[in-house]
Amino acid sequence: MRLIIRENPDAASEYIVNYIINRIKHFNPTRAHPFVLGLPTGSSPVVIYRLLVAAYKAGRISFENVVTFNM
Repeated sequence: MRLIIRENPDAASEYIVNYIINRIKHFNPTRAHPFVLGLPTGSSPVVIYRLLVAAYKAGRISFENVVTFNM
């Protein structure tokens, strides 16, 4: 486990979003071999979800072959 410290919650959220995007792209998911992403519930990850949606709308990431489940 690594501990990543950022200046504030927004900076931490940006780091997490970039990490998720990079992991998905590196994995190179396909229909037969999708990327599986666990999504926590509650108010803590809301900023992360907003940033992921913005990245999707900007064309930075595709969730076409990503499977999610809520924890």
